[in-house]
Amino acid sequence: MTMAHIFRRGICSRAHRRALALGVALAMGFTLAAPSQADSAETPPEPSPPKPHAEHPGYSSLPGNYLAGRFAYRQRDVSSASQYYQLVLSEDSENRALMQRTLVLTVQDARIADSVRLATQLVALDPKSKIGHLVLIVNAVAEGRLDQAFERISNIERNGIYELMAPIMEGWVQLGRGDYDAAMAAIEPLSTKQAFEMYHAYHGALMASMSERSDVAVKNFDVALTAVPGGTLRVVMTYGAYLRSLGRTTEATALFENYRENNPDSPWLDSIQETFSLTDAPEEIVATAREGLAEALFGAASALPNENAGDTGLIYANLALHLRPEFPVAQLLLGEVLDVLERYADAIESYRAIPKASPYSWSARLRAASGLAAIERIDESVAILAEMVKERQQRSDAAIALADVLRRKDRYDESVLYYDVAIDRTGAFEARHWSLFYSRGVMLERTKQWPRAEADFLHALELQPDQPLVLNYLGYSWVEQGTNLERAMDLIERAVALRPMDGYIVDSLGWAFYRLGKFETAVKHLERAVELRADDPIITDHLGDIYWKVGRQTEARFQWERSLVLGAEEEAAILIRQKLKDGMPDEPEATQ
Repeated sequence: MTMAHIFRRGICSRAHRRALALGVALAMGFTLAAPSQADSAETPPEPSPPKPHAEHPGYSSLPGNYLAGRFAYRQRDVSSASQYYQLVLSEDSENRALMQRTLVLTVQDARIADSVRLATQLVALDPKSKIGHLVLIVNAVAEGRLDQAFERISNIERNGIYELMAPIMEGWVQLGRGDYDAAMAAIEPLSTKQAFEMYHAYHGALMASMSERSDVAVKNFDVALTAVPGGTLRVVMTYGAYLRSLGRTTEATALFENYRENNPDSPWLDSIQETFSLTDAPEEIVATAREGLAEALFGAASALPNENAGDTGLIYANLALHLRPEFPVAQLLLGEVLDVLERYADAIESYRAIPKASPYSWSARLRAASGLAAIERIDESVAILAEMVKERQQRSDAAIALADVLRRKDRYDESVLYYDVAIDRTGAFEARHWSLFYSRGVMLERTKQWPRAEADFLHALELQPDQPLVLNYLGYSWVEQGTNLERAMDLIERAVALRPMDGYIVDSLGWAFYRLGKFETAVKHLERAVELRADDPIITDHLGDIYWKVGRQTEARFQWERSLVLGAEEEAAILIRQKLKDGMPDEPEATQ
């Protein structure tokens, strides 16, 4: 087993990217349980295969287009899926389920003009279609047809997410029509439900601030600020900007500083605070009813950016951007939702649309670089991150991201240099910084700088004494070197105790016993490791080796053959084929 393999066990880049992709939603704090399919704009169940139209009794391209659309959707090619389904609709125009699915895909593809056409047809087929009315309401507001928008809002059944969204949409439409009292009355039902308290207060504050009712606005902002423990960045930045517009700069500064104290690593706060400090009276976050509705849709999108509801989040984000095309925080969220859906190229495009002057540009560039690395456009990713490392020399996040990209491409020497930069720029080390020392330690070990690597692993354990990845890596390293053997086995056994279901760490323990010549003990742990990770070629190869050592040659050959089938890397495959041909040497490989 190689040390690089041990390290890769501690990395799950896709999971890491998905965790990053929740950044805007978590910071903004707009949380809401995902609605059921029946109550949301979520992609409906796949409709039954349509039947050829009576006017096409002979050859029809309908089945082929339908299957192509399904395949494209499963490949996350939303644009192609939408176009194929529209071709199907040209032959089966009365298929309501197909019409709804096509509409959803078209909104997800941000083709709003086509969406409006489809929504009109869908509402004609199904007057209660929520997604149909939602698209038409948003488009009516975008075109200034507020009376038509108001009339359509009454057609939406207020359940599921629309129990929240319908009152807010009605409120902003009423405010756009010039009726402040009707707007506040429209959102008042939200105040009776605790889950909607923050939304009621936040949008009430925005409506009051636009209507120059500062007392009401401040009161509502205070409620919105405390409705979520620790506050949310979106409320903080909106409230801060409003306080500055009132000349209450000291309160605005205190608001930002309090948020900073609770969220020291926020990638946005410095830029936001700097932007607002440039002028005595910053622009309003929401200046029109149209922008208010965009804000509401952004809030809905940020409430649903997970894998189960990512498609729905995409709908709300695109509709928000239809109302307000220059809306950086929504563009950032759109990119993050696309990231979750593994549409990396589209996500990168969304991130790159954010102007560099925006307070969200820093975060967007970090995510764009991550996306470029994910689709193997490494040079572009490295160029972006290297520029960012030079640009803000007090920040460590770009250096960490660059070190991570270089590490994953086996550019270990360069990776060490940027981990050095990141660690030098980090202030007082906290428990959460263990991963920095662990990552640099692995790179140092890979570049044969063991004394420095060992010091980093030990430092990581000082910060996080029970971190199983560090325990495993350091313990196994000592076993490989034949040093500190008693403590090494203690570290690995602690790692297994902490993660008994982690096949990789269990394999390390079994392989350590193998290296020490304790073959019978090793068998037990390696068999358990294969049970936990039956698809891993390296663990399977290890089991074959230990079977050979205890005289179970037939089983050994079976496991080696399985390792080849499972896709052992070429270097390992050469050795496995040699073992299949000649077996293993009889002498033990103990390091003690």
